Amino acid sequence: MGRELSRELLDRNQITKWNVKQQRGTQLLDAEGALSINGTKANPNLQVDLFGDWREEVIFRTDDHRHLRVYTTTMPTSHRLVTLMHDPVYRVAIAWQNTAYNQPPHPGYYIASDMDFPPPALNIRVTPAASSRRSVAVE
Repeated sequence: MGRELSRELLDRNQITKWNVKQQRGTQLLDAEGALSINGTKANPNLQVDLFGDWREEVIFRTDDHRHLRVYTTTMPTSHRLVTLMHDPVYRVAIAWQNTAYNQPPHPGYYIASDMDFPPPALNIRVTPAASSRRSVAVE
């Protein structure tokens, strides 16, 4: 959720960023009044690049079980990356969160503060399908 590229740690309804220099975590979010969807793993309803700016959002249920909350960053960033949903590995990770094993998604390529820029471009094209629907191919 931050302005730089290192990943955050999600534990129950809290997000923490590890500070290497200080050798401790800094809390970025305490989603007060929000709960994870199970007791043993304490996962959110969904962790996903929902808004398409490569930075992930997290979705929790409220503690009264009546609403869903979407938490996103309000911090600006100068990094411009392709939306994570264009990465086939990441898309599969979003599917497994919803259908099978609810664990955090990971992209199919390296994202970190020491990565080379620009990251590799994806070859994305729209292809005609047999029906009236269109499909998207990513190579």
